[in-house]
Amino acid sequence: MLIQTRTARFLISNISEKQGVLLVQSDNKDEMERLFGSEEIKKVQGNPWPYEVSICKQELAHCLILLVKEIDYKEFRQLSDFI
Repeated sequence: MLIQTRTARFLISNISEKQGVLLVQSDNKDEMERLFGSEEIKKVQGNPWPYEVSICKQELAHCLILLVKEIDYKEFRQLSDFI
């Protein structure tokens, strides 16, 4: 799954050897630290997604709720002018 915000992109994938654990990769270290601050964020060289963290599905759900709460829905009115 790919999630894009104004400041970062996140690639979420399944880690097959660990049941219930996901790999979240991003191009923005600051956003990774903000969302997953208590988890160990690793830097991966030579990767378009240079920052990654392994996280359980429940923790990811909490982070996604945080992202949804931060949405400024007033901006959607501007987009509706184009439809």
